[in-house]
Amino acid sequence: MLRSNVLSFLALVVGVEYAAAQSEFEYVVVGSGPGGGPLAVELAKAGHSVLLLEAGSDLSDDPSYQNMGKFTEVSNDPRTRWDFFVKHSDDPERELKYKHMTWRTTNGSYYVGLEPPEGAEQLGIYYPRAATLGGCAMHNAAVLHLPSDENWDHIADITGDDSWRASEMKKIYAEIENCHYLENGTAGHGFSGWLDSNQDHGLWLSNATDGTTILKGIAEVSGSVGNSTGSAISEAELRTLLNRDINGPEPDRDQLTGVFGTATHTDAAGRRFSPANYIKKAIEENPEIPLTVQLDAFLTGIAWDQLRDFEPPAVMSIDYVVGPSAYKADPRHDPNRNTTTGFAWVAKELIIAGGTFNTPQILKLSGIGPADELQKHNITVIADLPGVGANLGDNYEGGVLSLAARQFEGLGGPYVVQLKTSASAGNRDIFLWSLNSGFEGFWPGWPDNYGPKVLTFPFVHMDPRSSNRGSVTLRSTDPFEPPEINFRFFEEDSDEDLQAMLEAVKFGQKLKSILPESSGLTPFDEQHPCVGSGSDCTDEDIKEYLKLQAYSHHASGTCAIGNVSDPMSVLDSKFRVKGVKGLRVVDASIFPKPPGAFPVLPTFMISKKAAKSPSPGRFFAANQLKIALAHIALLYEIKPILPRPVNKWFFGHLAPPLFGTFSAAEEDHIAVAS
Repeated sequence: MLRSNVLSFLALVVGVEYAAAQSEFEYVVVGSGPGGGPLAVELAKAGHSVLLLEAGSDLSDDPSYQNMGKFTEVSNDPRTRWDFFVKHSDDPERELKYKHMTWRTTNGSYYVGLEPPEGAEQLGIYYPRAATLGGCAMHNAAVLHLPSDENWDHIADITGDDSWRASEMKKIYAEIENCHYLENGTAGHGFSGWLDSNQDHGLWLSNATDGTTILKGIAEVSGSVGNSTGSAISEAELRTLLNRDINGPEPDRDQLTGVFGTATHTDAAGRRFSPANYIKKAIEENPEIPLTVQLDAFLTGIAWDQLRDFEPPAVMSIDYVVGPSAYKADPRHDPNRNTTTGFAWVAKELIIAGGTFNTPQILKLSGIGPADELQKHNITVIADLPGVGANLGDNYEGGVLSLAARQFEGLGGPYVVQLKTSASAGNRDIFLWSLNSGFEGFWPGWPDNYGPKVLTFPFVHMDPRSSNRGSVTLRSTDPFEPPEINFRFFEEDSDEDLQAMLEAVKFGQKLKSILPESSGLTPFDEQHPCVGSGSDCTDEDIKEYLKLQAYSHHASGTCAIGNVSDPMSVLDSKFRVKGVKGLRVVDASIFPKPPGAFPVLPTFMISKKAAKSPSPGRFFAANQLKIALAHIALLYEIKPILPRPVNKWFFGHLAPPLFGTFSAAEEDHIAVAS
């Protein structure tokens, strides 16, 4: 009779636990950005129960976020902004030469510059991130740029997993894309995926006199139309350039240079399209989809099942808080804020998609990381992985900023020029564009207002050799405190990177010099990196300026995929964290090297790839048995015949909804089986 009752109760407990607590999910995904958001939807569409935690709110219906012309405004919006402050080196004197160094004054406001007021606290170099449904895809410039084939093939080579080959990853791109700017069926693209893509078609050419003048100059200097000079380049030729597909399927795509159209993750009407749209559309189309989205939810801890000595520790549950602005990087953070606690059992897998800064912080606080760093903070080591938080990399960015002789009358729509410098290892390595605004990086309230005469040629140096020397380390065990971040720019092997950036600057300077006097735009008064005519500005001067003033905005690499035998790798080729079970990472932190000019498209792609290989098993089964046995112990008043320690999650989360709280004496009479 007792055996029959026990078996019946085992079945009852498993069912009641889910129904009563409403807190078990097959998958928990942390972060709704380009990595986590689409992955959560794909798993839910496959029938899996999914909890998606997003630390911010939902502003996807806000017109400012839909309007790509409001890029600067939304990037500075305190409703979605997380303010990180980073270092570029270990040299304090070098850091103080960064002209946009940010300080906090004694009245709590920011000061940006080289001469802070007395008593100001040095914060560092500003590096904003986004906390909102859709993640960084809600505040970026929305540029879709496929990385080179070598980026993908490198991952295949180091892991031995050919599913990472560029030929396979491009198939994933076609799966997720819903292209609006090419004829349906165009090779290399998709037309039925979730990710809207669009491109400006150059309709502005007929009305933007100054824009046409600049574009003709760029076409001439870049050799985009052979040996033609600006005056001989027709509007039809320019329109052809603006319609060039930057993500085309050409075998030599990675070597093609010149002018291209700018592909963006925008819909057919030109509005921003992000994972937030995909998430909301999935719920709207199927209200019964097993996807639970919790906004304003911040992960605070991971609990591990370590009772099976013959297996690695497995994710058992998570704790989180719910409430706006919980993280201290949020400019609205209030230390006296009101939050509620949340809890969830993880039946199959926990997927971290918190981004290059937050993902390694989460792992380290949960016991996964370099043992010496964890022990320094008295964190129990679950898995000694020295690569967690290491390998921080980014592309280098710079620009040429000048003032024209008169104000501009429109520069037209977006386009880019890609260059291949003498420092290139074989592929094009500069991504450059033009702006009628002053853009020289990021700082609170950026950018400086140089007026209507300003012309900037910002550029991204792709595939840098001296990147991936940085780190993300813990300041404390407080999950709400941002980590210490140091990129260590231009450490070792930096000559080729500085040469490539020098040639990008020379391109912008040459372009200004060939513009016709009849345009009324010349002469230009250069502000940076040289001053005035630049006659006394040497190549070494330019390189030194770039080394001190380079900026970045596309961090990656802090939980890198690699060969499982490499002690510095964090993930295997299926995104699984080494040394534990039931845990994957799917965001830009997984890339061993910066993936192309902008990481958002590669991250969209790995999200789909991760959805193709979900967890094959259920790691939670042992924990369910422990819970059941604990219930049986209570039901039959079994005295402590099972080994301690008592499972704190039973008393803290599962038992109260079923039985109420326990006294200390009652807890001593209940033990959890191993």
